[in-house]
Amino acid sequence: MGKYQRLVICLMLLLPLLHGGSAPAGKAYIWRDKDGGIHFSGSPPLSDEVGSRIEEREFKEPEGQEKAKPPEARSPVERAVQSTFRLRNKRGGASGFFISSTGLAITARHVVQGITYSMKAEVPGEKERFRVRVLKKSRKYDLALLRVSIRRPVNYLEIRDPRTLVPGEEVWAVGNPLLAFRETVTKGIFSRIFLESDWKTELKMKRPPFKFRGDWVQFSAPIIGGNSGGPLVDKQGRVIGVVSLGNTMHRAINFAVPSTYIREEFASYLE
Repeated sequence: MGKYQRLVICLMLLLPLLHGGSAPAGKAYIWRDKDGGIHFSGSPPLSDEVGSRIEEREFKEPEGQEKAKPPEARSPVERAVQSTFRLRNKRGGASGFFISSTGLAITARHVVQGITYSMKAEVPGEKERFRVRVLKKSRKYDLALLRVSIRRPVNYLEIRDPRTLVPGEEVWAVGNPLLAFRETVTKGIFSRIFLESDWKTELKMKRPPFKFRGDWVQFSAPIIGGNSGGPLVDKQGRVIGVVSLGNTMHRAINFAVPSTYIREEFASYLE
């Protein structure tokens, strides 16, 4: 076997690696220039560059190297369920949801506040528990940004501005109540954007009964402990809020952090 033939064989073995191990089917072009130098490329050379016959070699993506795909959802709400995971550690846990296919995720800040034990994410359809890293906690709102160390693409939620909601519009809360009833969906309606100032003007309170700031999405879908950090979505499965606060006396009056605060607080991570 000559030097040129050995080079061609080595080249064909190398091409899939040059394309990250998942290159689509295509061709490689190999030729000698007028000075006798050997060249290869993914496109045909110009005629004035070639000093010998151009050889074409087809290559295909190696079997078993196809890029994994997230599971297909049969409805927008099911996609929201697939995008929501259970957070666990030795002290308890709650819920979170993906906002990118690469594992960027959101939960409520009070879920990860003061956490001293490592947290794991239990993703729908996966037996493995994935390590979770807290990237940033909001100083004002009940929000935290997470990175889940999952190696495959995941379903994730798009963000809708809750100020475009109409009172009476249907909404769904997705989460893991009591950490025992995983992937639970409850249905309710959107009432209004409860302004931060309303705690004082309407409820005659000097300050809200919690330390977080900002306006709130008021909704009626039932929630209990374990729902915190899960998404509140519209009928298209777009996130409009992050479940934060439930009213134990009046189950139909619950609150979520507006989804617009996600962009406001974590813009540098979403670019």
